[in-house]
Order: sequence, then C-alpha cells, then structure tokens
Amino acid sequence: MNVLQRVLVFGLLGLTACATSGGILNQEPSNAPPLAFVGVTVVGMTRSSESEADQTVVVQAGQITAVGPRAEVVVPGDAVRIDGAGKYLMPGLADMHVHLEYFDDPAILKLFLANGVTTVRNMDGRPHILDWKKQINEGTLVGPAIYTAGPLLDGDPPLRPDNMVVRNAAEARTAVTAQKSAGYDFVKVYTNLSAEAYEAVVATAWENDMPVSGHVPRAVGLKRALSGQASIEHLGDYAEAIEADDSPFRNHTQWFKRFLGMPIDRAKAQLLGKEQARQGAWTVPTLVQADNELALPDVVRQRLASPEVAYIPADMRAIWEEQTRRVTARMDDEDWRRVALGRQNRLLLVRALQESGTQLLTGSDTPNPFVVPGFALREELKNLIDAGLTPWAALAASTRDAARFADQLDGRGTIETGQRADLLLLDANPLEDVTNVGKLSGVMAVGRWFPRDERVRMLYSRRKPSAPQTR
Repeated sequence: MNVLQRVLVFGLLGLTACATSGGILNQEPSNAPPLAFVGVTVVGMTRSSESEADQTVVVQAGQITAVGPRAEVVVPGDAVRIDGAGKYLMPGLADMHVHLEYFDDPAILKLFLANGVTTVRNMDGRPHILDWKKQINEGTLVGPAIYTAGPLLDGDPPLRPDNMVVRNAAEARTAVTAQKSAGYDFVKVYTNLSAEAYEAVVATAWENDMPVSGHVPRAVGLKRALSGQASIEHLGDYAEAIEADDSPFRNHTQWFKRFLGMPIDRAKAQLLGKEQARQGAWTVPTLVQADNELALPDVVRQRLASPEVAYIPADMRAIWEEQTRRVTARMDDEDWRRVALGRQNRLLLVRALQESGTQLLTGSDTPNPFVVPGFALREELKNLIDAGLTPWAALAASTRDAARFADQLDGRGTIETGQRADLLLLDANPLEDVTNVGKLSGVMAVGRWFPRDERVRMLYSRRKPSAPQTR
C-alpha cells in the first residue's frame, strides 16, 4: 500500500457495531417485521405528482409492499409503525461518481448511508470493492448499493501510474473481457487511451453488455465519445467544443480550460447538448469537486472549520489543505478571475445541456479535497439548483434517473409498490429546498431502518485516512 492509500484508509471506529444495535437493526431483512411509515408526505419521484400528503408506505423484507392514502392502506398487525406526520419520505440518493479504491476499510460506506446516500457508482474498481458489493447484496455488510467500474483503462504512458495500460486493440479486448468475468458492471476509459484501443474497448464492452463511461481520450475527441460512451464524467472535456470563436485562448492549451475559465459560446453549448441528447450519452458534472479544488486561503480556512469536515481525521484535513495550497500558491489575480469565470461557465453549461435534453446525474468525485463522502452530494444538488434546474429535476438526477441510467439499479429511485425500500425520512420538504435532504429523521437501506440516533452514531469515530488524487 502506497502513502496515498495509507492516508485514505478511513475507518470511522465503531460504525460496524452501531449497525447491529437494538430494535430491527439486528435482524436480517427477511426476518424483520414489516415497517409502516404512517401519515407521511411521499415525494415518490414518479412524476404522477410531485408529492402526496397523508400517505402510508409499508415495507417488508426490504421491499415496498403498499403505498397509498392512510385511510386506505391496511397496516399489518405486526408492523413497526413510524409516525410520518409532518415528515417527507423520498427515495435514497445516488452518488454516481465516487472513488472507493482509496479506502481499505468498509466502515467508510456508513458515512454515505448516514447522509442518505443509498447507492454509489464507483469509478475505478478493485477486487475488495467487488467483495464489498457482494457482502452488501447478501446482507452481511451494511452500506450503499455499489455499482462499479473495473480498473480504469488508459494508454501508454498512463496519466497516473496505477491506471491499467492497454496499448492496442488486442490488449483492450483482453482487459474488457477480464473485467466482465471478474464481475465489474461497466468500463471506464481515460485520457491517454489510443483511438485503436478505444474502439476495441467500446466494441468489446458492447458485446459483453457493459456500458462505457469516463473521460474523453485525447486521441478520440468528444464527438466520437458521445456515441461510444454511456456517460461523460466532469465538464473539462467540453472546453474545446464550447469555447467562443473570439476567445484569445482558442487553439491554445491553458490550465484553466479544464475548469472552463475561458470565454464560451452558449449557442454552441446548446447545440452540443442537443447532439448529446440525440446520441444518448449522459453527463456527470461533478461541480462540487471543481468548486473545491481551487480556493483562496480564507476559503480553505472556512472549509476546515465547517461541521462536515470535522468528521474527517486531522491528518487527512492536513493533506487536503496542503494539496489545495500547493495548487494555488502561484496563482495571481487574473488566475482567480479565470476561476470565478469557470464557475459561471460550468453552471451555464449544465443548464444548456439540461435544456437541450441531455440527461444529468449527480456525482461528487469524493474523496478529493474537501469533498466529504456523503455530505458532498448535498452540495452537488444545490449546485444543480444554482445552474437553473428545478428542485424536482435536481432530485431526479440523484434518484429515478440514476436508476434509469444503470440497469443494475432497477427497482430503486422511486417510491412505488414492488420497489426496493431505499428511503429517506426527512424533517423538511426537499422540493422547497434540496438541501433539506440533510434534515434526516432516518434512512432505510439494505432492508434495515436506521433511525436518527443510529445515523448520528454512524458519524462518529475514525481511524487514520489516506490521501486522494483527482480522478
């Protein structure tokens, strides 16, 4: 294990014990009594209506068995009743861009659950993550549902030393076939992949019913990637396509283009969004990661003092601070103006994509600096609101649309009879303010109900962490 991995081993001591405490938490879902949320307002994300007041939702063996008006739904006599008066029930959230490979201890998974994230999409697979996924599915490990790529595929030289190198079509076919056999769900491509290898990856993945997602390889280009990939991760790869014709940086490489800190053409962005929608590729903007990567010293100090960062052990906080300081130490006033412009342009691009019909997903890119597992998704939802999405559309990107995107997540994302009971009970209406997803009265996942006190215990205790890289 290298130093980066050692620092990101993020244990959160005691979390395993809290999942087996009293009540129904120490019973397997198949043996637990039914659970009934009575008199709750349901934000079901079905689009039949935005919310339905005074409803009852019955759950048995981890599945929703009844949804309807309180006066009409019969609650089983042996059910555990949860008073939902004044509360809101919605589907669990999905963080569709995380990097679990930096963690050795599965206790980190409970930090997602404690924040209402009941599904994660892991972007760089490892055998131990497949083990976690299997244990979660079997009910022997408490954590969010895991949907995972295999080890990401890069060219020669790889952009990062731990990337899997595929030099040609033959190696690409071998790599994809091996990942399918190992049990990974999809393939992630990366920046230095050759055009030959990329075409073989896409073709072999298609033959093996594995979606392809990731960055846009430089040798491939965005136009081809829109037809070859299920999703584009981050927004930096859109820079050349949306840069204004009169931009003084056109046809020049500049560091701030990765943050979209150059003049852009909104009409180009809208046309691109329409083409992307036609091709069917989705976008995971990871706005929260880009926002947190570059920050002035005063902002870094504010982040270090924030409540959510207090859950991060001191040595990891120090690493995040050092990484941010090292990146920004040489930046001048003009650079910071580019950073501010980049933030505006990222929001404009997200709005243009959404208005043009491109489907969006929420992803945090945790554990990059100050992107705290679980907490960061709340920030990403707020970012989508800042980009001009409605609360319903922002929440859909993290619930029903995540399930639509990933076939293996079928049965999640909405509150309907027959769906999996991945649920959040909230103290305030998320359709009025999406950050209300943080006002959790309880979480239901993996067939277990975690009331408020269990969630609080999930947020305490920690071990030594290890340090992330931007992926």
